Amino acid sequence: MVQYEQLKFIDAYIMAEDARALFTERNEYDDPADYFDFQDVETLSRIAKPQRWTLLHQFILDRFLQCRIEAFEEHRNDMLDIIVLEYEAILGGYGISYNTFDIPEETDDCYDETVSAHISHLRSLLPVKRIANDTFQVLFGDREFLLGFNNTVAGFVKQFKKRDFPYLMKKDGVLRRAQLPSWAKRGIFHRDRGRCINCGRDLTGALIAGEQLHYDHIVSLAEGGTNDPTNFQLLCEICNLKKSWHIKTSDQYPVYWKVEL
Repeated sequence: MVQYEQLKFIDAYIMAEDARALFTERNEYDDPADYFDFQDVETLSRIAKPQRWTLLHQFILDRFLQCRIEAFEEHRNDMLDIIVLEYEAILGGYGISYNTFDIPEETDDCYDETVSAHISHLRSLLPVKRIANDTFQVLFGDREFLLGFNNTVAGFVKQFKKRDFPYLMKKDGVLRRAQLPSWAKRGIFHRDRGRCINCGRDLTGALIAGEQLHYDHIVSLAEGGTNDPTNFQLLCEICNLKKSWHIKTSDQYPVYWKVEL
């Protein structure tokens, strides 16, 4: 059964675009590795076993959204009124009430202290988990991004030693396989529209009965892939059996209607 909930995409699209740029437009000043902590127990649990709050959720919230907030405030520390207006706009967009505030003149002795206190109040109300989840909804539909994301994570996993993580690792650099729960299967099936992402074969059973569907690791466990839900996609049996490690995923997506271009 498809689940619905209210999502706000205004800030999510901005966050999603920044996340995409991080994994596709690498530069010396912004390394994706800076946003992961593989000594963290929660991070290790997410790469080992599928969880609803995924590794991508955690990345967006802990290592990305919070850092962006800090960077924004530091960049605008000479224009505190801009920070106030930005945070008030976000809270208004999410329908969150906050204490009203009349910004004093910059020449007032109390300007920095009072405005900074108000900014702290507004920051504490920011719905960061909702923004992170809304951003996840955007990014989870982009398998090319998920490939880049999981390739980055795999770079760390391949360095794990079984002696250090015997409960996680099948062998050095390879995680133990974990069962994909039904809620994750439903989400992946819905995202991929019940079709093989490689050949487009219908796997719903509505057109052809008996087709075998496979929940395939985008980055295989043998290459450092994880059991996080973001690392799975739908394949038919034929494509899964002949899948090459050189073809990780597909850029084919269903369109709402055909347009001549």
